Amino acid sequence: MTHLDVSNQFQFWRWLNQINARSTQPDRPGQTRLVYSPSWFAAQQALIDFGTAADLVTCVDDIGNVYLDYPGTDNQVIATGSHMDTVVNGGQFDGLYGILGGLQAIMNLKQRFGRPRHTLRLIAFSEEEGSRFNATFTGSKYYVRQEMPPTILTDINRIDFSTARQQAVKQLLKLPEVQHFQPNLPTSFTELHIEQGPRLMTQHATIGLVCGIVGQRRYSVDVIGATNHAGTTPMHLRHDALQSAITLITKLRLAAKALDSELTFTVGQLSVSPNVANVIPGRVTFSIDIRHDQSSILTQFEQQLHTLITERPDKAIKCHVQQWVNDLPVKLDARLLTMNRQITQDLGYPTTTLVSGAGHDSYILSQAVPTTMLFVPSVGGISHAPNEQTNPADLAAGIDVLTESLRRQAY
Repeated sequence: MTHLDVSNQFQFWRWLNQINARSTQPDRPGQTRLVYSPSWFAAQQALIDFGTAADLVTCVDDIGNVYLDYPGTDNQVIATGSHMDTVVNGGQFDGLYGILGGLQAIMNLKQRFGRPRHTLRLIAFSEEEGSRFNATFTGSKYYVRQEMPPTILTDINRIDFSTARQQAVKQLLKLPEVQHFQPNLPTSFTELHIEQGPRLMTQHATIGLVCGIVGQRRYSVDVIGATNHAGTTPMHLRHDALQSAITLITKLRLAAKALDSELTFTVGQLSVSPNVANVIPGRVTFSIDIRHDQSSILTQFEQQLHTLITERPDKAIKCHVQQWVNDLPVKLDARLLTMNRQITQDLGYPTTTLVSGAGHDSYILSQAVPTTMLFVPSVGGISHAPNEQTNPADLAAGIDVLTESLRRQAY
């Protein structure tokens, strides 16, 4: 089997550089494309321009997802894509690689094979990260469920989600050649993505075949002690909320490590009050993020969390736990996974099969249609950072496998 023509890397890099140039700010490193912001709008507009130049049908829906269709001869749709938004000061490939790699794959097939049997669809989901408004996967949730987030969502500037969405979508729909998208789900969805972790590199694999996506649970823990003077309060009479929080976090981390080596435990947010150098902290709030591909492991950790809180040494300190995320693990489509494994063997790429430790739009799509994911290595396992990097040869390999995967599904 010969490789499909993915040698035109200039086109892919030209697209990538054009969009990233619109997402770079002089006072900030990396890429920042928050949903409905000027940089996000410029990126979606650029993608529409790329699609129009390639004679693809361009559409926008009511949440700002952009669709580029290469129409087939029947009504079925084979979709690929990823998210256009980024975290603040993010990398150049997260999300965008899956969009532009998907566009390159469709162009490869268009140039070599002509019109497909099933429509090939590229989707640039409006939002996945939750970086501007405290809601994630809003683009893919709308595509799958026609579900809008609550209108009460606001960003740090008190701009509400609904207003920002309406203004951005209105402007996108004014662009030449853009049609209003009529919702219809695809027959399948394939997402190309950087791994955002170190496993492919440590295993010397070029392609990661994703068999599932971990479940996630997030909690907010409120530790309430007693604010007092740092110099006049004896150590044995203190009810220090910060010290209690540190002790609890340490015990939870040890419990997570002992429970299962694949369970991840993260405290990413911590707020201390009154946060003054000469005052004993009276209140601490911190987040917990746990992830695993088995719900039973997540439940066992949750039980240990409540046990450790109940067993806290200082009963004068109160602890409250609130769960605010409970996403179940998902398995991706076995048939598509088998097909992609055969493709990597045919093309000669070293592979490994793995569970994704990050949430992706595929998590949402998999609940509605057969879904598969392809990973390429992240240098040093670094992502969500300005120094996010993937070797060009690995980027090309991912597009190569995606091209053949779409060909087998659509032609």
